[in-house]
Amino acid sequence: MILPKQLNLKYLIFIPLFISVVCFAIAWDLQCLDTDFDHLYSLLKTARSDALYKDTTIIVRFNDKTVTVTDQNTSATTTATIPSLAKVNYNTTMGEDTIVFTWRGTEQYNKRIHGGEIMLKSMLGFRRYIHVNCTGLVKEGRYPEDL
Repeated sequence: MILPKQLNLKYLIFIPLFISVVCFAIAWDLQCLDTDFDHLYSLLKTARSDALYKDTTIIVRFNDKTVTVTDQNTSATTTATIPSLAKVNYNTTMGEDTIVFTWRGTEQYNKRIHGGEIMLKSMLGFRRYIHVNCTGLVKEGRYPEDL
């Protein structure tokens, strides 16, 4: 292997620095995506639990990056901003981009019998999905294909 007679010090500093910055940016982007995922996942699981155990109807509406959770019995509203929210594929008879949780699940309001999915996308293009099925069960992953 032939090495140059004189290694340029600028390159010895710049290349590892550049690699470090890229690694940091990717790690930061993934951490932001995971934080948003955990927040939305928790919000949806809480909505399902409240509907089931408090015998109420909980309506979750998605509008751009904002998620609004409303309890129909008490009219209590919670609003959260999820910056990485990219796409909601869940439609009900009460509106598009809406999930209606009842003590029986979401089935009676769904346009697609098995539920739908929500996609979160980071600034660098990494994606995570949340699937809500007809019983209101919230899971990580894609919506299953129709049978």
